[in-house]
Amino acid sequence: MNNNALMNFLANTLAPFGEKVAKQRHLKALREGVLMAMPLVLIGSIFTLIGSFPIEAWTQWLHSVGEMDVLLNTMANNTFGLIGLATSFGIAYRLAESYDTDGPSAGILALGSFLLVTPAITSKDGAQGIPYGLMGGKGLFTAIVVAFITAEIYRQFIQRNFTITMPDSVPDVVGRSFAALVPGAVIIILFAAVTKILQMSGIGSLNNLLATIVGTPLGFIGATLPGTFIAVLLNSIFWFCGVNGGQVVGSVMNPIWLQQADANRLALQAGQELPNIITSPFMDLFVYIGGGGATIGLALCLLFFSKSKEYKTLGKISGIPALFNINTAILFSFPTVLNPIMLIPFICTPVINAVITYGAMATGLVPYTTGVALPWTTPPVLGGFLACGGSWQAAVLQTVLVLISFAIYFPFFKASDMARARIEQEPTSHIENATTKE
Repeated sequence: MNNNALMNFLANTLAPFGEKVAKQRHLKALREGVLMAMPLVLIGSIFTLIGSFPIEAWTQWLHSVGEMDVLLNTMANNTFGLIGLATSFGIAYRLAESYDTDGPSAGILALGSFLLVTPAITSKDGAQGIPYGLMGGKGLFTAIVVAFITAEIYRQFIQRNFTITMPDSVPDVVGRSFAALVPGAVIIILFAAVTKILQMSGIGSLNNLLATIVGTPLGFIGATLPGTFIAVLLNSIFWFCGVNGGQVVGSVMNPIWLQQADANRLALQAGQELPNIITSPFMDLFVYIGGGGATIGLALCLLFFSKSKEYKTLGKISGIPALFNINTAILFSFPTVLNPIMLIPFICTPVINAVITYGAMATGLVPYTTGVALPWTTPPVLGGFLACGGSWQAAVLQTVLVLISFAIYFPFFKASDMARARIEQEPTSHIENATTKE
């Protein structure tokens, strides 16, 4: 396939496909539903970071002051640890809204259904309670499935008018509540029946069933280097085509990486060995350093080595945002999108970042991420230091990744910069020649 054919395929086939996938209502609801839970994740991460900061004198002091470490863990469990619960509401809410039906009602029904299918814990005296573990990352797949089913059943009843209809004089809030009675009863009865069948079959719960059917294959993709390689490759290709790769690939992969981050958080609280290398902070802060395509190196090239006046200006505009992983100006103004000369570094850089980071953590040179979910805009060095529990090795690794990104992008940038500089000089040369002849 020659260069023109490749670019034509990317622009006219892959890019439109990516846009359709990104706009698909269920993936969009999944993405937005998880984002609705992100405030809880970020707040809980702060509590986890404070309570588990790797300075023994600090943790001992926290424990000595009214067992503050225990309180901080409880606060983390009531924020980060409720991501599954919040996600079940958020996804059903957004999906129902996409059908022009009542989002809050669908969200509440999904939340109730999620609690129904989650197996309770029982104390010695017979009292029952809700397990924190299954409200968080461990219950995320269940929350997603329950939310989708709830919203679909709910909208079918509403759109087909299989509801209790109140007179127009009744307040709208009351009318929506009564409209939700019939679909709500059907949804709750359905999930109660599913729960009972799974208990009688020996499977136990919907969590166990989905962990086997969905969790195992997706976990292989999300938790292994080859699977991550595929996800990163697809992300970069879609971004190169001008489609938000995070919306396409991230819609499927982010719940997995969040689940694995939460597993690390719980292991850290329990004083156990952290189980997962690949987590959401691993991807956001190490692999995609500088944004999609890991373009922080290209931002440095533009900022410090541009000969072209246009690129010098772009470097001043894009340099600071790139430190916070915001690279929109670079993607669309340089441009990187659909720029043949940038295809190789744009795809290769985040893949190389993933391999290097995975290898550094797998060999023990750098500690695993602790489950602290920092904002994706956290700048390098600081982000690695905090995400890995105050590790200077992680900060150094991020510095190395920045230098590698620079080294990969520099020759391709140089070729583009020289071409742009020549184009900028051409009008001036023509004017000078005409003046000389006169």
